[in-house]
This record gives sequence, structure tokens and C-alpha cells, in this order.
Amino acid sequence: MKETKTKKSTYLRNFIIAVTLSAAILAAGALWVLLGWRSALDITLTDLAGDPAALRGFTMRGQSYFDTAHTYWDLHDGYLDTSFALDPDESDNQYHYSAWGASHTTFYAVTPETRDEVNAAAQRVQVYDDNWQMQSTASHFRVMAEISMGSDVLRIALREVVLDAPISVSANAEVPTYLDRTRVSYDYTADFSDEVEDTNTDYHYIAGQIFSLGDGQGLAWRYTVADRKAGLYKATPISYDDLAALPADGKVGDRDVLCATTEFGTLEPFYCPENARQVVCGLPMDDGLTLCVYLDPLNKACADLVNAAGEQVDHIELGIEGGNGDFSVTALPRTTDRDAVLKVDFRNLFVALRVQDGKFSLHQTLSAEGDIYLRNAEDAVLNTAGDALLIATPEYTTVGEANADDSFNIYQTGTLLVVYPLDGSAPRYRGRLDNGVDRDWGGQLGESYYSWPAHHYMNYELYEKDREKRL
Repeated sequence: MKETKTKKSTYLRNFIIAVTLSAAILAAGALWVLLGWRSALDITLTDLAGDPAALRGFTMRGQSYFDTAHTYWDLHDGYLDTSFALDPDESDNQYHYSAWGASHTTFYAVTPETRDEVNAAAQRVQVYDDNWQMQSTASHFRVMAEISMGSDVLRIALREVVLDAPISVSANAEVPTYLDRTRVSYDYTADFSDEVEDTNTDYHYIAGQIFSLGDGQGLAWRYTVADRKAGLYKATPISYDDLAALPADGKVGDRDVLCATTEFGTLEPFYCPENARQVVCGLPMDDGLTLCVYLDPLNKACADLVNAAGEQVDHIELGIEGGNGDFSVTALPRTTDRDAVLKVDFRNLFVALRVQDGKFSLHQTLSAEGDIYLRNAEDAVLNTAGDALLIATPEYTTVGEANADDSFNIYQTGTLLVVYPLDGSAPRYRGRLDNGVDRDWGGQLGESYYSWPAHHYMNYELYEKDREKRL
């Protein structure tokens, strides 16, 4: 009996030891994997040319990622700090690096005054085996814009059009589902837009990205369309659930529908410069001010600072001439609302702005003509002295034989950081920001590089006011 008890004790002790060793091995393995990933993907900065002291006074932040492994970096006053996360919360992580843009749709709806006549003349026509339409003709249209802003939407009228002769209109004839009832396709709209569209305004009325405006969202309205002037507007969209709950207010055949001319949400003017031909950018700045960039009637680019009441408090000319077509700028990621660096699209120009004490304290234009690094910059920030830009630009590697007709063998394998004086003189510094893909595996590039996922991905952190989550 004693021998049996001893054996049981031995088995139990061995079992406990085995479990303990297994747990220790698993923990060590997990630590090795974590440290291994960290070592392989950590960000490093290699000095290539110039004086590293030129990085003092700059702050830039971003992340490099490979699959679910994210390395975050913070460059400040020449020092690089990094942190690492495996499988971070994407719903929170992405907001630091993405700003909302507004997508929009233009359609040509039958006016409320003529819809009964159009509906009375409509015929039910089979288009496909399982698709039927109500088809008619109309000559009176209201041009409508539906603007999607993240998970919300608004719809507004742009202008009225009366044609000399009627054109074909149609609407889906099937009984809509709960959500489909509110879709434009279930009301009468023009089948072809050629006769009613204005290509100068109907598709380019929103400029830039959504921006924070007070406690809400702002849109830059590019052109004056009918009685809606070019300017900055406060947008108040509604949710898609609220849209689905709107009552029917029209008929298609014998069906109740939400008319395509029904407006929802609001777009209220905040600041409309009297002499603006095109408004191209709105951006929140320090001290509750808002930046408005626009072209005047002489095609000169201007910038205004506007207070919370929508009143201009400062004005400058940027020294840039716009063309006859669309003029557009991109606000690059920043780390303070005191500064803004604008990239003039298709013009190889950068505009650096700084606000202090409610006024513009700095505005400087820098040409990127002939400089591929500056021209391809994905981020640019001002230093505290206000005399130079730090730009982040992709570095590319060609795998195999270079071919001007085939860009599929060109890959981003690093990020260059370059300090450019605003006076246009030679760069003060050039360095390479590498992650493990660039540093450790980049030398193993081969013809099959495109088939494996160890590519370089880099995002730049947005200032809090510019982030999607805030909006």
C-alpha cells in the first residue's frame, strides 16, 4: 500500500514539473517571439549626409507596420523614440493616421412641381429578367448632391435646370426593402446626364478633406453654385438610421417613396470670402481660428484667418498664381495647430504657414521643381525657428532591369528624412528611416519580391484636431 502511494506521489510531482516546464518554455517562446519581432521591425535612423543637429526643433510622428505588427516612432529635436505593439486595437489605432474625406454623388431629379405629371405618364418596363423600371420623360430637373461623411450623410439641392425638350427618366419598380426605400434609384432621375449637367461645378464642388469646425464638421465648398457661395461651411449630416426613418413624401407608380429632391442634414455658411473664385482648403488653427485658402478673381492664391464668429482677422497673399482649371492643395500631417504645411497639387510647390497671437507670423513658399524627394514628400513639418521644413519621402528600389514602361518592379524600401531651408538653399541634412524590412531584408530583394508581403508601409500621425475620431 505504501509503495502504491509513493508511486502516485512521484507521478504527481513529475506531472507538476512537466506542466511548470511547459509553461516556462511557452513564456520564453512568447518573449522570444515578441523580442524577435521587435528587433526585426524596430525603426532606426541612419545619417546619410549633412549635420544631424539640423533635426533639432522638428517633431514628426508615425508608424511602420507589417501585417499586425506596428512600430510607432516619435522624432523630436533629433532624438528618435520607438514603441511596439502586436495586433493593436485597429478601431482606435487608425484614427491617429486617417482623416475623413467626403465622398459625394450628383444626380438629376424630377422637380416636385412636375413629378405627378411625370408619374402619370410612366410605364412599367421589364429591363432584365428580374428587374423592372418605371420609365417616363421630364424637362424640369433639380440638381441634387448627396454627401457621405463617414457613417453619416446629407443631401442638398444645387440648382434648377429646365430643358427645351424632355429627356428620359426612370426609377426602379420593385418594392424596396427597409433601407432601399430611401435610395435615389427608387425615384425618377435622368437616365443620361449630358443634357443637364454642368461639368465645371456638378462634380467638383467639395475641395479637400472634412475638417474640425467648432464642435462639428466643416467642408470647403469650391465654387459658387446658384445661390450657394464658395466658402467654408458647417456640415450637420444625419445617420443612415435616421435617413431610413424619414417618411415617404412622393409616389412612383403606386408606391410611396422618399423623393430624390428631399433634403436632409444641413450645410450652413461659416465663412465665404467676398472675392473667392475657388475655395480649396479649410483647416483648424491655434486660438480657435480657422484657415481658409482660396483663389481670388485674378487667380491669386490667398489665405485668411477666421475667428469663431466667421469673421476675417488676417489676410495674406501666398504668391502663387492659380490656373483656369481646378486649383487644389493638400494639408500634410502636422504635430501642432500653430503650423500648416500645404502641398500645392500638380504644381511642385509647398506653402508653410504659422499662426501666432491671432495673426499669420510666417508664410513662405518652397519650390520642389527638379527635386524628386521634395516633390514626392508624404509629410512635411516646420521647425520651431520657422526657417526650414523636415520632409518625409519614400525611397524606392528597382528590382531587376529598370523599365520605363513597367513600374511593377519598383518598391518602396525606406523613408528618407530631409531638412530643406525655406530660403531654397541646399538641404542641411539627409537620413534614412528604416524598419526591419528595409534594414535586414532589403538586401535580399529578388525577382519574386512582389510575391511576398515584406513591403514597407509608413503612415504619419495626424494632429488631434485633424483626426477622424475627433470628427
